[in-house]
Amino acid sequence: MNIKRAITAGAMLWGIIFIEWSVIVFAPVLKDLSANSQFLVHFLVLIPIVIFGARYYYRKADKTNGFVVGLAMLATGIVLDAIITVPLFVGQDGTTHAQFFLNPLMLAGFAEFIIIMGLYWKKKIA
Repeated sequence: MNIKRAITAGAMLWGIIFIEWSVIVFAPVLKDLSANSQFLVHFLVLIPIVIFGARYYYRKADKTNGFVVGLAMLATGIVLDAIITVPLFVGQDGTTHAQFFLNPLMLAGFAEFIIIMGLYWKKKIA
């Protein structure tokens, strides 16, 4: 696995997802949805975002298992969330790191991320 490329792709996807989530939270039509509905929108938009990241990672002929690459990219995003998103944005309302990361909907998104990466690898690379 190309660690540098996985970290770069993970950071890139974190930025895209940060923008995507900001649109969901602040866009007039979407901001009034319930948290569950906002996550549903996120889960749908996450599919093409992760596929974009997979294409970026695998364009250099690497054949590393997509589930492993997905874990590395997800870990990058988790670190960025821990040092940027939680303290600067969601932590302002009293949300702790544990509350943020252990939210069942957040965990479902993590699982979706890894599964999409793995399925992309199985279908296109393996």
